[in-house]
Amino acid sequence: MARVLIVDDVEIVRRALQVGVQKLGHEAEGASDPLVALELARLHPPDLALVDYRMPGMDGVAFFDAMKHQLGDRCPKVLFVSATPPDEVREKLLPTGLVPAGFVRKPFHLEDLWKTVRDALAN
Repeated sequence: MARVLIVDDVEIVRRALQVGVQKLGHEAEGASDPLVALELARLHPPDLALVDYRMPGMDGVAFFDAMKHQLGDRCPKVLFVSATPPDEVREKLLPTGLVPAGFVRKPFHLEDLWKTVRDALAN
């Protein structure tokens, strides 16, 4: 069983992701505020983080970068869950050197989420 952190400012999306991850048998913890999520990651480093790209205050790339600086080698793999095209997210990631484990496009189907989560945790 893996520990998964879900960071999305939209409650219904966050809850859908939590339920989807839990149906795979994993523990899921969610936060709507990226700063709260950073504290959760510090206290209980997850194995995987599902991160929305567009959030108020701190976008997903800034969150990923902050989590990497905070956790170092304990930083989890990150899946971006967003309606933003993956190429746009990759372009924003380039200066940071960060590489996500994958992308889940919103709106998502549970089967796509499950496959992407399984693949990320297996690699």
